[in-house]
Amino acid sequence: MASEALNKYIEKRYDRWLDYAKYHCSLAGMSSEAIDVLNEVMCMLLQKPLEHLSRLMEAKQGKYTELDWYILQMIKLNVTSDTSPYRHKYKPIPVDENVDWRRLNIIDEPDDSIDRTEYIRERMQDIRDMVDLLGLSEKAKRIFAWKFFAGESFADWPGPESRKELYETYKSVFNAVMDKKDGRLLL
Repeated sequence: MASEALNKYIEKRYDRWLDYAKYHCSLAGMSSEAIDVLNEVMCMLLQKPLEHLSRLMEAKQGKYTELDWYILQMIKLNVTSDTSPYRHKYKPIPVDENVDWRRLNIIDEPDDSIDRTEYIRERMQDIRDMVDLLGLSEKAKRIFAWKFFAGESFADWPGPESRKELYETYKSVFNAVMDKKDGRLLL
């Protein structure tokens, strides 16, 4: 429940806030919604803790209080921002009044675009299959998977191998996979 001081404060300034809401609503092309915007702002404001509102009401900032600035900012944001609570709650459905939607036969067109994630998954599976077909040691497979599939750095490699050994193993497996892919390696 709002305090008596807050009620008087709102009552005294309501018309000024309404003018501010009308101005911003007219700029945004929603002139008839100024009262609704202001009332929505007031509802949101009155849901705040009374102690917080009292502090804002008592804090002066020039000729106005911080609560005035807070309310003006809330009005402006609710009118101008597409993600504001008011715009989200009362978003109109775009309609052309000259179209009878019941008489339209709207056909869903199939999406013929390539599924990029599926394509990448298939190529990665092809590489995994090639690595399995090459008859590599488990160590070589782990090193290749660490760098190629997981994208990890050899600086973070948990094993005792030197970086030089890791790079040489990775490069040899990578070249073998590329040769297998291009058909130059027959195994």
